[in-house]
Amino acid sequence: MRDILRKLSRWDKLLLLLVGVYLLLWPVEPFSVLVLQTRVALQIAIYVIGSVVVVRFAIRGTKALIGRFLWRVRHRMIAVYLFVGVIPLALAVTLAGLGLSLLFGPVAAYMVRSNLGQHATALQSAAASFGWELRATEPGRRREAAARFISDASERFPGIMLRVDTPRGPAGFPPWLVEERLPNNIHKFQGVLRRDGTLYLAGHAQYSTDSPSVLLMMPLTAEYLARLLPGLGIVERMAPGTALSGGVARQRSDQRLVADLGGDAVAGGPVGDKQLPPALSPLDRPIQWPALMPVLSWESGESRVEAVFALRSRYSAVGRLLFSGQSMEVARRVQIAGYVLTGLFCGAVVISLIVAVSLTRTMTGAVHELYLGTERVNRSDFSHRVAIRGDDQLTELGRSFNTMTESIERLIVESRERQRLQAELEIAREVQARLFPRELPQLQSLDVLGVCRPAQEVSGDFFDYVELSPTRLALAFGDVSGKGISAALVMASMHSIIRTQLSLLSGASGELALATAELVARANQQLYADTAADKFSTLFIGTYDEQESALVYSNAGHLPPLLIRGGEVRTLEVNGLVAGAFPHAQYESSRIELKAGDLFVAYTDGVTEPENAYEEEFGEQRLVEALLRHQDRPINEIIQAVMQEVVEWTGETTLQDDMTMLVARRR
Repeated sequence: MRDILRKLSRWDKLLLLLVGVYLLLWPVEPFSVLVLQTRVALQIAIYVIGSVVVVRFAIRGTKALIGRFLWRVRHRMIAVYLFVGVIPLALAVTLAGLGLSLLFGPVAAYMVRSNLGQHATALQSAAASFGWELRATEPGRRREAAARFISDASERFPGIMLRVDTPRGPAGFPPWLVEERLPNNIHKFQGVLRRDGTLYLAGHAQYSTDSPSVLLMMPLTAEYLARLLPGLGIVERMAPGTALSGGVARQRSDQRLVADLGGDAVAGGPVGDKQLPPALSPLDRPIQWPALMPVLSWESGESRVEAVFALRSRYSAVGRLLFSGQSMEVARRVQIAGYVLTGLFCGAVVISLIVAVSLTRTMTGAVHELYLGTERVNRSDFSHRVAIRGDDQLTELGRSFNTMTESIERLIVESRERQRLQAELEIAREVQARLFPRELPQLQSLDVLGVCRPAQEVSGDFFDYVELSPTRLALAFGDVSGKGISAALVMASMHSIIRTQLSLLSGASGELALATAELVARANQQLYADTAADKFSTLFIGTYDEQESALVYSNAGHLPPLLIRGGEVRTLEVNGLVAGAFPHAQYESSRIELKAGDLFVAYTDGVTEPENAYEEEFGEQRLVEALLRHQDRPINEIIQAVMQEVVEWTGETTLQDDMTMLVARRR
């Protein structure tokens, strides 16, 4: 339950809280009006918060679907091409088509209005002409004249109908025309007239009050409208509330002309079929455009501009109309230019599509190869190499990936080798640690302690102390040249040589001075014989006799040990060259007497030579000062304090060299 609540958002938790409160108040609703009002408010809040939750869920779901679809680079490229290429191209084509429609449509509508207007003008002229003829004709012969007029006019105006204001009264005329006819007024009008839902082309003329009023009406049938603009297209009537190709009032094609001077309608004349101009190409699609016309109402006489007609034509037909005033050569050049531009456009689209597909496959293929390569690398398979094709930045990326995997594979091999060497060094360190004394000597008058802190896993410094007898102790101290494994091996060899010689010394009787000098000489010869020419070691060997309180020593090139007595520091002398450098080197021995409280300190260069950030060495003087500050402390604390001051002097956590100290104190 806690995991589910943790996954819910604040809106989800708020919705659950409102629903819970709403359900808790349900049992007590009949007993309190306040509870009822509260539940109504909660219900409104639940609807609002629920809508927010649903919208948020829908947004998250949409983002998840889009993110899942766009996870692959190929899908992202497809989306880019859709928004950058396909959609703008579709919009451009749509705008071009709309532009052509806006150009050709009004032209077509103008042709419809113009032709209908010309026919209405001709119809009014015919009405005026017939009115003058009736005025000059005897009343008894007017019906004959009307029949002859209709017969002649029916060829030009199919289905023509005649209304004449005779002495019997204005029967058959629009009411508004009769009411507005005043003395000495001249009345005439022309245009489209609607009567009982049927459209007529009407023309009326009366030039004086004593002349007949003539009204000619021709039904706008589908056959007539189809022949209105021959070669351009089909004119159709738009019925109210219908599409552009809506119904048209039709007349019977077999009606013949009749005349009625008393106001009755006459109609007649067969009409032909309608037909669109032929298409010049598959792209020459039909267009349809409404034509706005003022339409008179028969009953009220009001004129309203309505989209009552539509012209169905083709772009090519309207184009021929637009360029009809130009020469054939200009029209042909325009046509050729249009074909060339269309061909170039189509060619550019095809080439762009080919290039886009090629680039997409190249990029997505390279990315997919790199993805598979990273998956193999994630499974620790560094031997996988991606295929290299072409010569571009993606190819260089593939080469870089292959170089990277090769480097990683090589580094892994080297890392394993280093791990193996590290394990061997750890074994060597453990072995070397066993070479150092593990127990302190048990003398009544002398405390001795040696400490070695290697800079690496193993060290080239060594120290040793061996009890030759209950009252005699041998001390050995030295520093092998170099660092690392080679120095550690020489150190182990030196340790073995000294131990062997000390075992011989422990059974010797006679002068100790001669014994230490002889021991150093033998160690020098053996080290020279068993190691390379560039390997040598400093060596300090001393023997302490508790009965005489004397220290006899030989120093083969090692840093002079220090003797601190009563706050004064004495430097012990060096008796010969380093061991292992010259096979016949001569060594001497020295003897000092140790008094109670004397402090003997032997050290390696890892104590005095470390440098700080300013390349200043710790130096022997700072070592002496540190020993004087801590001389009254136990010998283990003296060693620890001195080494800590050296580390603080360098300002580093790692040692620059092996640090080894051997300290002895006379009780």
